[in-house]
Amino acid sequence: MSKSDNSSGGSQTVDRALVVLKIIASGNRPVLLEEVAARAGLHKSIAYRLLRSLENAGFIGRDQSVGGYVVAATFLSLSVLCVSRLDIRGRARPMMEKIASDHGETVSLHVRVGESRVCVDVVEGTYAVRRVIPIGETLPLFAGETGRALMSELSGPELDPLLRAAVQADLDPVKLKADIVRTRQQGYFIGIGVRTPDVGSISVPVYGSVGILGAVTISGPASRWGRSAMRAALSSILSSVESVTTALGGIPASKRASET
Repeated sequence: MSKSDNSSGGSQTVDRALVVLKIIASGNRPVLLEEVAARAGLHKSIAYRLLRSLENAGFIGRDQSVGGYVVAATFLSLSVLCVSRLDIRGRARPMMEKIASDHGETVSLHVRVGESRVCVDVVEGTYAVRRVIPIGETLPLFAGETGRALMSELSGPELDPLLRAAVQADLDPVKLKADIVRTRQQGYFIGIGVRTPDVGSISVPVYGSVGILGAVTISGPASRWGRSAMRAALSSILSSVESVTTALGGIPASKRASET
């Protein structure tokens, strides 16, 4: 790393690329190379190399009709995903409160962060003895019923490294993959003691316009929240979760299943 890369605690190349990307993203028209270089205070050859790197990564593209650079699909998809994730907690909270009130069990909301999952909101159940899940709890993505829901739409190349990590955690990759396929087909996963002994859980993916944004899990003691109790509550829970999916611009699991 050069001295200039260390001087500000980061990389000069990355800093410059971010400046260039901001110029393109904030423009209301295609931005020409010369304008990018002038506004960023860069030599034209340096600006061109940065633009090529951003173009190769799918963040920007060239407007074929008038020339110049505009934001491209990868950048737009990430922007939509980030906005949706910011919105999911607010959208999901009333639904979570309703499920907890209707069924008395703890309702938690989880999102994927790389190869992990993070609990971002919880509505505790109404029973004296109930499941307690801390906000901020971070676990491997494949862990528990929630993991099955969050992984249910991943492609083979995305899934393979997670299955290898599951093997390192002494999980059966064949069973895990079968659970994921079943979750994809039916739109939910029901389990007892998958991660925590004597705990029953239903986990349902929450979809947005770009795919799964998170998963809602309803969990409680298996002595009360067993398979028969969970199946009796399933229709109501799915209806509530699908209302949030619709509000976030996603396709509900029931419609996805009917299209496949």
